[in-house]
Amino acid sequence: MKKIILFLLLVQFPQATVLSLKEVLASANNNALSRSLEQDRLQLEAKNQADTASEAVQLFTTGARAHPKNGLDDGNEYSGGFSKKLYLGDTQKQEQSITRLANEARLLEASKGVLDFENGLKNLYHQHCLDRRNLKSFEQNYADFALLYKKKKKAYAYQEIAKTELVQLGIEKNKLFSKLQAIKATQEISKLKLLMLTHTAAQKNTSLSCVDMYPLRGSVSLDNKSFELSKEAYHKRIQSTQVALKRHAKAIDSVTLSAQYDNEIDIERYTVGVSVPLAFSSKKSEQERAAALYKNAALSLQYEQALLEKKSEAEALRAELKNTAMQIDALNSTLNTYKNTLLPLLKKSYDLKESSVVEYLLNRHSYYQLQQELFVMQKAYYQTLFTLYALSEIKDKK
Repeated sequence: MKKIILFLLLVQFPQATVLSLKEVLASANNNALSRSLEQDRLQLEAKNQADTASEAVQLFTTGARAHPKNGLDDGNEYSGGFSKKLYLGDTQKQEQSITRLANEARLLEASKGVLDFENGLKNLYHQHCLDRRNLKSFEQNYADFALLYKKKKKAYAYQEIAKTELVQLGIEKNKLFSKLQAIKATQEISKLKLLMLTHTAAQKNTSLSCVDMYPLRGSVSLDNKSFELSKEAYHKRIQSTQVALKRHAKAIDSVTLSAQYDNEIDIERYTVGVSVPLAFSSKKSEQERAAALYKNAALSLQYEQALLEKKSEAEALRAELKNTAMQIDALNSTLNTYKNTLLPLLKKSYDLKESSVVEYLLNRHSYYQLQQELFVMQKAYYQTLFTLYALSEIKDKK
């Protein structure tokens, strides 16, 4: 019977969910930013189709009351007809292509916002994992000190230590507890912020695996796919200007057909006409081609300058990562010396009453400060890393 009750309790108890970084990114794939980009794409394509659609057939009619001078009776006269503009060859298709390529370039650049969002999620994931690691480390520090305080409390009961020493230890214990609560709150907030962005429902019973963090290394290489979105957007705009050059190189790009019926008092007339624009009689096409050439040159210069600035900034970020990684390695080495050599010796010296409680507490403070310095550096490293990936337009790199 007890086993059945236990089984029912386990079934009713909410199961905890552990999310990996890959699952976090997958749960945020259908975010509003992605959906808005798709709506922008549909809107731009619809507007392009509307702007380059064939002109509607023009219908016209006239009516009049005539008073002939040749002796005929008065009567009504009327006429009616239509006209239609027709584009020759692939003119209409080229018009659509000019705008479509420019729109695609715009959407590619806008999609960098999605990439920035994903890299932001990766950064939040790593920031929370570091918060959790910091909490675990501090919990161990607090537990060790609480155990020490418990022993010293017994020692005070046996009058082995002075009350001032116990009070100093008690104050330190309270400080550590207060700091521990603050660290707990920090890691809960960082988890909540991340889960809200991923639309995860079971937030209280959800945790992050943190076993798939990006490695912390000094040398971060960027592959040939760096700045891929900017490159593709640039090529789309260049293609747009090239199509514009072809579009406005035509001597005749359209004709207008018309047909008309006239009914006069003594005459019926049918008229068919063709209207052909003479491009050589206007400088419009010439100026359109000049504009396309100037735009092509301007795009090339702007892209070259923007890419140069991005590469320069990327190199600065890589140098910053290398420097931070070196500091982290050095700090880790110092912390290992503290943890494995210095602190045990200090504790032993304190237990043997060879050093004072103040000396012991000061050295523990130094150790905590070094741990916090390491924590801050690690957070800064990942902030810089994902800023670099966002700048370099890298979708997924580990």
